[in-house]
Amino acid sequence: MKRILIPVDFSKDSVNAAKYGINMANKLEAYVRLIHVKTGDNYAPEFAGNEVMLRINDQLEVWMSELLESVKEGYYVNGGNIDWKIREGNVVQEISNQAKYDDTSLIVVASHGISGFQDKIIGSNAYRLAANSPCPIIVVRHGVEYDTNLEKIVVPVDFDKDSVQIIPVVAGLATIYKAKIVLVGLQDSSFKHVLKRLKTEMELVERYIKEHADLTVEKKVLKGRSLSKKLRAYAKEIDADLMCIRIHHSANPLANMFRPFANDMVNFSEMPVLVVPTFDI
Repeated sequence: MKRILIPVDFSKDSVNAAKYGINMANKLEAYVRLIHVKTGDNYAPEFAGNEVMLRINDQLEVWMSELLESVKEGYYVNGGNIDWKIREGNVVQEISNQAKYDDTSLIVVASHGISGFQDKIIGSNAYRLAANSPCPIIVVRHGVEYDTNLEKIVVPVDFDKDSVQIIPVVAGLATIYKAKIVLVGLQDSSFKHVLKRLKTEMELVERYIKEHADLTVEKKVLKGRSLSKKLRAYAKEIDADLMCIRIHHSANPLANMFRPFANDMVNFSEMPVLVVPTFDI
């Protein structure tokens, strides 16, 4: 059975992500594990309210048990299991290690929902987790609750040969939800041959999807600069439920230093973003 890993820091945002992840687990028939990474910072769970005993520091086991009790009533996978784990150390590293250890299929996290958030110039822990995750990760926008009944999934398309690695993941998820896939070509050049090449790539992706899944596919091309902003605006305009992007994990460390498009999408998208890791072929 699949497993979904949900990092929490006891904030309302992470509780929201936990509920989102559990709803997905019900659809995917997956085990669920909540994980908290102890960093040494002093804080209290937001869900504790004015309950003094719950707000006493160093009661992480109690907090995790309380959080699990508050969200598990929404979990109804037949034969499934929902539990929690506490680790200590670097937030991103420990979550990534747990995902590898559990052979996790999907991580669900709030964009500001894991402790140790730093200024967005550096990048949120959610983005750094997405950039280092061994498996796909869904980042849920902080402060927003979503319906997990996915009906429309937006997938940007470019020329990079590695970009096609995300299509089987997207097609598989869309098949489970019977969702429509909207392929969005991103064109930052006015040259006609560039547009022709982009449309050819989109047709190849559409053909793959239709050959492997009975899904509805639509296509759209966005042109110009600030394409991440235009993509977010378009996804909002068509009332999409999920945005799917990739972060490439290269053996060349210099290739991993700058990912402005993915960073923008993770930190500023108003809808959940599915980030799929791709690797050198």
